[in-house]
Amino acid sequence: MADNFEKLECWKKCFELKVFVKERVLVPLPASEKYDLHSQLLRASRSATANIAEGWGRYHYKENIKFLLNARGSVAEVLGHGLEA
Repeated sequence: MADNFEKLECWKKCFELKVFVKERVLVPLPASEKYDLHSQLLRASRSATANIAEGWGRYHYKENIKFLLNARGSVAEVLGHGLEA
């Protein structure tokens, strides 16, 4: 097991997704989407890495799995919004 959540491959990929969303998706969004889609995409992308980190910090593996499933849901949310945009 990794000695730090930042060494987990799933966390690294979600971090890359978060950076991509912040730099390549949110910047060109029209001003009319600033408080709706912009906010939702930013929160969902942040949630993925946060859930992986929180799950890593849990003692029981079943708790860890719960947070990993939440992270997967956040990634799906980001992807779903990407299809709408």
